Amino acid sequence: MGLPDRPDNLEVEPLKLTAEHFPLPCSLRELVLQRYAESNSIASDIEPMEPQELMAYLHGTTDLALTPMQSILAQTESIGDPALPTNEQMAILDWVGSAFDTWEEQFPLEPDLLQELRRLKPLVAALALTEPDFLTPGGHHLHLMLDSLQLAAVGWQARTGRAGQGVQKQVGMAVEEALKWFETPGCDLDGLCTRVVADTERDLARASRMAQRMAEAETGRVKTAEAKRVAADMINEALQEFSAPPTIGTFLKGPWYDSAQLVLLKFGADSEQWAHMSAATSSLLDSVQAPKDEEDPGRRQHLFEIVTQLPRELRRWLLSLQHDSDAIENAMGMVEYAHMQILRKRPLDMEQIPLLGVAGAGGAGSAPGALASVREGQWFSVDLGDGDPVRVRLVLQMEAAGELMFANLAGIKVLQQSYEAFSALLDSGSVTSLDSGASFSRSLASAAGINNTDELDKLLGPAVLQARREEEERQRLEQEQARLEREREEQLAREEEEVERREREKAEAAQREEQQTEAQQQALEEREARELQQEWDDAHRRQREQQDAVRPGQSAAPGGQQPPPQSAASAEPDTHMQHRPADPTLEGFAARASDPPAAALPMGAWLGFHDGDTPLLAKLAVHDRENNHYIFVNRSGIKMRQLSHGELLALMESGMVDVLETRSNFRDEINRVKKKSET
Repeated sequence: MGLPDRPDNLEVEPLKLTAEHFPLPCSLRELVLQRYAESNSIASDIEPMEPQELMAYLHGTTDLALTPMQSILAQTESIGDPALPTNEQMAILDWVGSAFDTWEEQFPLEPDLLQELRRLKPLVAALALTEPDFLTPGGHHLHLMLDSLQLAAVGWQARTGRAGQGVQKQVGMAVEEALKWFETPGCDLDGLCTRVVADTERDLARASRMAQRMAEAETGRVKTAEAKRVAADMINEALQEFSAPPTIGTFLKGPWYDSAQLVLLKFGADSEQWAHMSAATSSLLDSVQAPKDEEDPGRRQHLFEIVTQLPRELRRWLLSLQHDSDAIENAMGMVEYAHMQILRKRPLDMEQIPLLGVAGAGGAGSAPGALASVREGQWFSVDLGDGDPVRVRLVLQMEAAGELMFANLAGIKVLQQSYEAFSALLDSGSVTSLDSGASFSRSLASAAGINNTDELDKLLGPAVLQARREEEERQRLEQEQARLEREREEQLAREEEEVERREREKAEAAQREEQQTEAQQQALEEREARELQQEWDDAHRRQREQQDAVRPGQSAAPGGQQPPPQSAASAEPDTHMQHRPADPTLEGFAARASDPPAAALPMGAWLGFHDGDTPLLAKLAVHDRENNHYIFVNRSGIKMRQLSHGELLALMESGMVDVLETRSNFRDEINRVKKKSET
């Protein structure tokens, strides 16, 4: 059989009262008196019992299995007391007794806690007789405390051990503190109830967080397993259609399989990204197939297109290796080698690649009909065949795996069942639903004959119903207003995101333009540097050739006479003339920009240094004004020289430096052209 058709089964009877209906909007006093007073009418000559005496009888209750009224009658009979409670008192006592019986029957707890909570039965009766608001279910602080204690204890069992000690201690403390009311009627019972409710909410929240973390971990495991299955199915389907070289099989069943799982987890099986990856898998296997006709130009052109485009697509989806560039190159090397062999018309060692193992058969489909009323958060008592039922709460329904996961009152996983197994337990009667939520308040209403919304509506009457409908309409309008406000906020958020996206795209476009400009500038500077270097080398080569042509003629004077001796001063080499270019070509090259003072050199100026054994061409990269020095680099940006202002000025004055290029840089040229076009 399925879930039992009982009053606490809210899914089977959706009109039953729930925790949301409490506190009730009115007192049940008249209904209680009407329901119980007539059957308890006593003769007018019976002496009414004094209130203090009545409280003493309740306080002296020893047999907690009896109702409060039964306990009082048993005590008066044993001592021969002729006094009895009034008709109204007896009606209220009978109502309380009936409510307590309903509470224990429809919201059952383990015997240990049940006996502990029964100790509160006399206190419940005493408060029902002395405090008028007790007859409004859900409106009294003791109602809330008993509701909270049942909610905290519904999953308690002695077998929970240390995990359930907190609940057992909480129930015992609450009962002991509450019973002090008989000895000290002015004790702070309200404060006790408030603390119990707060402690219960805190403990339930902690258990819910534990269960949520467990559910998330289990959901992640199920998603990972499903991703493995779907990824393996996709690759296996392609491998069944094509044979392939072993290296391609290693690639597909290794990094490509791992990456396919990541794509599924990140984007899902219905995403465009997964469709692209599946297509890339088929394209890869198709690209390594030998053409039937080696001379088919269409097939060869197709291969060229695949070889050109496919590597980029494969790299895009290799998510499992995205942080390891070497691993990506190694993986792609297997693919590129196979493509190279195909293009060179060399045969590949083809074979039918073994398929990937698939764990599981995929989604389990819809749950059996017996599980239709099962909901997450619901408590159950499950007998697994050992005769010792376990109390568990359903925390997760995993449709993909077709499984249900259950936790104990501490939020710790204790049971996991497949749909079929749990449905079989339901059919065999081994599963009992445990209801909770405003349990004692609902029992008080049920004992007065209010079990569903229809009965509550009859009690409230037209005026109250009209007020409730107006309140519901007000709440509906507030919810509608809140919904419209949320939609406006979401629209504003989307508009802001759109503006941010456009600004981001504009910034990215500007950045790309700047990078492109810098790349063009660098290319231009490198080309100019090469041209300057070549011109510099040619000029010095011509200078050396001229010097070599002059030296043989100076070896002897005309007529065989030796040349006149030179003075010591004239014998010293003219250093300036040695390094300054002697031919018009070099002089014109160096004179394209006059030799300015060192401080006036613009950034990026090219200078030719010939104060060493080998001429050096370098560009001014840095002028450190604080330390007063210059740094020169070659066309690759490598530092070549560092000179102080004085050293550079001395070299320039002695003719050891030629200023070869001082014109503005590429960016300045672009800015100048832009300004000119704007005007």
